Amino acid sequence: MVNLRRIRYYTMSSWNLSKAPAYNLKVYNVINRDLRGKVYELMDTENFYDNINFLISDFDRDNDYIWQAGFNGRSGGYLVLYRGGKGEDGSIFSYPGKAIEDNEVPSEVLKKFRQLAIDIVKEVEYMAKHYKIEKEVYSVEKTRQVAIEK
Repeated sequence: MVNLRRIRYYTMSSWNLSKAPAYNLKVYNVINRDLRGKVYELMDTENFYDNINFLISDFDRDNDYIWQAGFNGRSGGYLVLYRGGKGEDGSIFSYPGKAIEDNEVPSEVLKKFRQLAIDIVKEVEYMAKHYKIEKEVYSVEKTRQVAIEK
């Protein structure tokens, strides 16, 4: 695993100057060269992101949804920290375009955010080393409405 360095990332577009803490997790930046090809193949499978999404969900829940993580960027290669919350009805919301200064974020949250980035990279490397790709045939039963002449 390559050493991770926290950056500031434009959360919407550079025109609004709204930045937040982030990690560049693009495959070619964080995955060992000998595993990259396998990772790119795995990214085409339907269940590749399941474990990554569990890690992110755990982070969000551990921070009571006040601090949330998500992928951003044209290719989805940046793990970005967002501010959010949980409504009285249990709904979860975030402010994806809102700027977050590093000094606004509690240090323990920044540490957890870094650990999340590390855990994601480790999970992807583990998958590249221990998973194989198989084709699976499945059927989908579908109900439809049709008009039939009387």
